[in-house]
Amino acid sequence: MIRVHATGCSLIDNLYGRVDFTRPYYGELLSREAGDGGLTTGGLVFSEALTEFAGTEYTAVLEKLTGVNAPDSSNIGGPGIVAVLHAAQVNDNPDIRFRFAGVLGNDDNGRRFRELLTRTGFPLNDYTVKELPTPSTDVLSDPDHGHGSGERTFISTIGAAGAYGPDSLPDNFFDAEVLAFGGTALVPLIHDALDDLCRRGQEFGAFVLVNTAYDFRNEAKVKGRPWPLVEDYRNIDLLVVDQEEALKISGRGDTHQAMQWFLNKGCRTIIITRGIDDVLFAAGTDSRFASPERTSLPTSRYADEVVAKCTHPRDTTGCGDNFVGGVLASVADQLAAEGDVPLNLVDAVKSGVASGSLALTCLGGVYYEERPGDKRKALESFITAYERELAI
Repeated sequence: MIRVHATGCSLIDNLYGRVDFTRPYYGELLSREAGDGGLTTGGLVFSEALTEFAGTEYTAVLEKLTGVNAPDSSNIGGPGIVAVLHAAQVNDNPDIRFRFAGVLGNDDNGRRFRELLTRTGFPLNDYTVKELPTPSTDVLSDPDHGHGSGERTFISTIGAAGAYGPDSLPDNFFDAEVLAFGGTALVPLIHDALDDLCRRGQEFGAFVLVNTAYDFRNEAKVKGRPWPLVEDYRNIDLLVVDQEEALKISGRGDTHQAMQWFLNKGCRTIIITRGIDDVLFAAGTDSRFASPERTSLPTSRYADEVVAKCTHPRDTTGCGDNFVGGVLASVADQLAAEGDVPLNLVDAVKSGVASGSLALTCLGGVYYEERPGDKRKALESFITAYERELAI
């Protein structure tokens, strides 16, 4: 039995699709200087800071900004839950079990989240409920902005995630073969304890995977200095970061320097995604992976062909989270099949690229299946096409 236990960022994404950024009230709430809590067109602000900036309760601010009292659509979001949910959906081995420990509020957003997660068939057993707002991101979209090119503004509510720490985790959380910590920057108490959590995972003999998210909290706090993540990188078996996060955490000037910085710090294995550019990866000292025969893989050309033919709504939301989910699924599969033999890093990255590519065909990061196994079947064509591309 391979037990995958995870925690980290889990929230509800609410889309407001017709917000006019030229309205006077939107202009009044625009940021005057960095970190003042005002809106940034195309950027993110925390609702807690926006409330203080506006001098008005956030629900009233949101309703005045959007002109409505409910979003046009909602979806499950967050680098923690989306990655684990993808891995669970494409898993066909009954001896691999996935759990996610998270937190919700007792509010409309919490109700929406529970309904959506129930649709996926993923269990809610390890979610706790607090009398605080459900973690959420309100996405304000103005399709007419920029002469019709469109733009989005993001307002994130940490809410109940701000009160969720190591003591909130289930008693048997560390009793697992794989521990995954995803996007913990948006769960502050978990993020600040990540060093200890990874160390405890190693003491329990688990494979420890960490994937990061943009750390808005520390970006404001450290003012240009590197973001803190952990002190002892030797307790991380696999770190997955995107290019910007790699540079911000390492403080280095380019991606290759950042990769070497992580390896020098003792990180056992590192993967750096770079949008449409090649994915970079390396196995360091004491890696659970065998030394890979190559150090990069391209993104998928087949995905571009499929997206060009798409007639249904789709976006790039969640591609990185699904990439991590593909890597996680591969790690779990390999551990179930091979036990303690060296794992194959190239196979894990292949699974990640195919999974991230499939996400390009969906609206939002979560694929809602009509029947169990639908997503696994959909992924197979992406994997087959990608492996064919690599053989050329």
